[in-house]
Amino acid sequence: MNDSFDFAQALGEVESGLINAARDVNPHKAAERAHFMKVTMPLLGLTVPQQRTCLKRGYSFSKLDFAQQVPIWTYIWEHAQSHEAKVQAVLYVEKPVPGYDALWLWQQLEPWVGSVNCWDQSDCLSRVYSQLLEEIPDEIIPVLRRWNVSDNPWERRQSLVALLFYSRFRQSFPDPELVFSLILARLHDDDYYVQKGLGWALREAYHVWPQEVLAFLDEHVKSLAPAAWQAATEKLDKSVKQALKTKRKAK
Repeated sequence: MNDSFDFAQALGEVESGLINAARDVNPHKAAERAHFMKVTMPLLGLTVPQQRTCLKRGYSFSKLDFAQQVPIWTYIWEHAQSHEAKVQAVLYVEKPVPGYDALWLWQQLEPWVGSVNCWDQSDCLSRVYSQLLEEIPDEIIPVLRRWNVSDNPWERRQSLVALLFYSRFRQSFPDPELVFSLILARLHDDDYYVQKGLGWALREAYHVWPQEVLAFLDEHVKSLAPAAWQAATEKLDKSVKQALKTKRKAK
C-alpha cells in the first residue's frame, strides 16, 4: 500500500455512500434494528442485501488488489462511525481471492475482534475466522484457547462460535476434544452473549457429533444458562428435548 494513500478519505467515502443508500430507511425501523442488535454505535438500518449491494457497487479503491484493500478495510473497521461501515469491511474480507495467503490474512484480521460492538459484528467475524481455522488450525487454535479465558466477552464468544460457525459450511472440523473443552470452560460464564455463543456451538456440534452432544447435554443440562439451553436445543427432536427439559426441571 502506498504510504500516501488516504485511509481517512476511504472511510469517509464508505460512510457517505452508506448514508446515501440509507436515505429512505424508516428511522423507526433503524431504531428497532439497533435495539435488537444492542449496538452502541450509530446504525443506519440497511439490510444485509442492501449492504452487499453497496459493496458490489464499489468504491474508488475497489479495483486495488486484495492484499492492498485489506489494510484499507482494517482501517475502516477500526475507525467506522456506523455499524454498516464495519459490516462492509467484513463482507469484503469474507470472500478472499483464490490463492490468498491464509496466515497473512489471519494476522490482519485477528485484532478485529478487539473492536466488536455487537453480536452481529461478532457473528460476521465468526464466518471468516471459522474458514481460516480450517486452513491454518495450528495458528488459530492457540488463539482460541487464549480468547476462551479473555476478559473481553466478545473474544470468549469467538472462542466458541468460530469453532464451527455453521457446520454445514465446513469441509473439515476441529478436534471434538478441543470443541467440548472450550465449551465446558465457559459453562458458567456470566455474559449473556457468551452463553448464546455456547448454545450456538453445541447446536452446530450436534450436527457433527450428535451422540457426544446429547451425552454432554444430559450431563450438564441443569448447569446450562437459559440462553445457552435455548440455542443448544432448538434443533433437537421434540421428544429428546422434552426428556432433557424434564431432567432440567427436576430438583
